[in-house]
Amino acid sequence: MPDPITVIIPARNEAATIAPVVETMLALPDVAEVVVIDNGSGDGTEALAREAGARVIAEARAGMGHAVRTGVAAARHDWVMKVDADLGQFDTALFARMGEARAQGIGLVKGAWNDPQDPMPMTRLMVRPALRLMFPGLGDLRAPNSGIYLFDRSRIAHDRLIGNYAVDLDVMLRVHAAGAGVSEVDIGRIVHDARNPDHYSAMAEELLGFLLSRQPRELLEEVVILADDGVQAARHATGLLAQKLIAGARVTACLDDPAPLVEALAEFPTFRTLPLDRATEIGSHAAARAMRVIVPAGGPAREAGEALAARLALPVEIWEMPGDAGWCPDTGVDPGEGADIRQAVLDGIAPGTVPAPRELFRRAAVRCP
Repeated sequence: MPDPITVIIPARNEAATIAPVVETMLALPDVAEVVVIDNGSGDGTEALAREAGARVIAEARAGMGHAVRTGVAAARHDWVMKVDADLGQFDTALFARMGEARAQGIGLVKGAWNDPQDPMPMTRLMVRPALRLMFPGLGDLRAPNSGIYLFDRSRIAHDRLIGNYAVDLDVMLRVHAAGAGVSEVDIGRIVHDARNPDHYSAMAEELLGFLLSRQPRELLEEVVILADDGVQAARHATGLLAQKLIAGARVTACLDDPAPLVEALAEFPTFRTLPLDRATEIGSHAAARAMRVIVPAGGPAREAGEALAARLALPVEIWEMPGDAGWCPDTGVDPGEGADIRQAVLDGIAPGTVPAPRELFRRAAVRCP
C-alpha cells in the first residue's frame, strides 16, 4: 500500500477557488489529509477551507516560503504534496500521476503543467538556463519551478526552507543535494488566476536572488570528516559542517566517538555518522560533483581519508584540521549560518570559549580522477 499523502495549500485571499481545490485534493488516491495554511486572508478563505474538509493553520508572516514551511511541519505524513490555492480548471486524474510516480530512490515528483494564458517566461529564460549551468542534473526538467509537486520531507531539513517565493526551488535543490531522485510527470492543462506584471517581477527577483545565493554554498559538494574523536572534529570544524547542512548538502562524520557532533547536528537528515573503521563504505551519490575530506594532520584518520580520496571517481580536496606547533593554515571558513551551532558546541566542550572568527584549515591535496 502506498504511503499516505498530506496535501498542503498555502492560501491568501483565495475564497473564490479554495473550496473546490480542497475537495478535489481530498478525492485523490492516497491523500489522507489536506492542510490549508491561511497566510493572512481577510475574505473568508479560512472558513471556506474548513467547510470543504481541510485542516486550517494560520501563518501570520507574509511569504510563500513561511506558509510552506508551516504546512510541511504540520503534516501528519512524510509524503507532502504542495498545491496552489488559485487553481481554476484542472484534471484530477492527472494529479494522481504524482503519487503513482513515487519509486525507490525518488524524493520529489514535479507536476509539469501548461496554461494557455501563461508562456512561463521565468522558466524558459531564467530558471532553466540557470539550473543547466549550476545544477546540470536538473537541467532537463520542463517545469523546474512548478509550485505543484510531491516530496518526501524526511529527506531534507524542511524547517530551514527559505521564506519567499523561491521555496519551491529550495525544496527541489535540497532533495537533489540529499542524493534523492527528482522526476517529473505531466499533469495537463491548468488555468490560474491572471496576475499583474509587478507580481511576476517581484517573483523573478526573489528566484534569481535565491539561485545566486546557492552558488557559493556548493550544495553538490559532499563533506566527509574523519577524526580519532568527536571533540577534535567538533572543536575545529563544527561551523563548516553546520553551514553545509543548513544549506542542504550531505555531510558524513567518521568518528569513533562522535558525541559532540551528533548532539549538535542530528537534526539534519543529510548528516550521518560511521565508525572510523567503516570509512571504506563511503561513496558519493549520483548528483555529487565533488567531495571535501577533512582530516587531522596525521594518524589513522588521516590515512583513512587519503585512502578514501584515492578511490573516489570525482574531484576531491583533502583539508587538514589544526595540528602541532609547526602546522600552518592556508585557508579559513566563516561559519556563517552555522555560527550559533558552533558556539553551542564549543560552550559544551569548554564553557566560556570565545571562538575565532574563522575555522582554519590547510589544503593538503587535490585529486582529480
